[in-house]
Amino acid sequence: MGFDPRKLPTVLTSEELIEKAFRRASRVTGRNKREKAINKLSTISNVLDDYFNRIISSHPSYDRLDNFYREMVDLTVGIGRIKKSLGALSWANSMTKRIITKGIRRLKGGRDPENVLKEVYGRVASIIEQIDDELRFINESKMKLREIPTLTRDFTVVFAGYPNVGKSSIISKLSTAEPEIASYPFTTRKILVGYIDVGGSKIQVIDTPGLLDRPIEKRNRIERRAILALRYLANSVVFVIDPTETCGYPLQSQISLLNEIRENFDVPVLEVYSKADLHGFRDRLAVSAVTGEGMKELVEVLKILAEDKSYKISKYGE
Repeated sequence: MGFDPRKLPTVLTSEELIEKAFRRASRVTGRNKREKAINKLSTISNVLDDYFNRIISSHPSYDRLDNFYREMVDLTVGIGRIKKSLGALSWANSMTKRIITKGIRRLKGGRDPENVLKEVYGRVASIIEQIDDELRFINESKMKLREIPTLTRDFTVVFAGYPNVGKSSIISKLSTAEPEIASYPFTTRKILVGYIDVGGSKIQVIDTPGLLDRPIEKRNRIERRAILALRYLANSVVFVIDPTETCGYPLQSQISLLNEIRENFDVPVLEVYSKADLHGFRDRLAVSAVTGEGMKELVEVLKILAEDKSYKISKYGE
């Protein structure tokens, strides 16, 4: 099951939601005070029910998501936390319906419309105010979840390596991706997706946050996103090495990380030197985002890998 976080709606605060429901009710009419009061309460119930159901139904069944998306959601906002917040909305919907149904029954039983409306409005507002933190969390989560890429099932190449080795610069020259590029480590804080057009078909290219050569349990959230991309998305890996060491990390450490990736991920790994305009190393394919050296050769190799049918199916649903 895939997931497109961009379709998640903006969530109102409790104050905004109360104002929305009560404003809609203020426009309601009736033949007399009692009927008007009943219509007001019915309108509030319908507005809240429609709103809560729209927010809840816009979220997928997180337990049924593909592994990549499920783990990315959990890493980004916490599946347990977001399920708790959505449950709070369901609770509020049930409680406000119950309060309003009881109020309508009292109106039909002859109770004073003004007193009933005042009491029901107060109780409904109190219930919604209790879930303000949950409403705000769901809205904040929506913004964070939008950092999770929407993927295709095209042949997928994941670029990996230490921070600041030049992955983003290379990808910006190769594909349609527009990575965040700067001269300091951990610039790429989210997974970025682009595409290379190779004779009518596409290669999906993914830029990941920089990895450090240390155990997974010691890696931060940014690094763990890169691990998820390697584990679930990669049909092939381009491991980028900066032999100039201007990235701030020794060549020996970069090679150690390369060996770890080779041992842990069962996909073809292509080793590439970056910053070819700054060094003379040519025992591996050397590319330069500045001069363009090696770029055509890199695309050709990726094209050959993409045409290998044994790697053609995307892995992210596994």
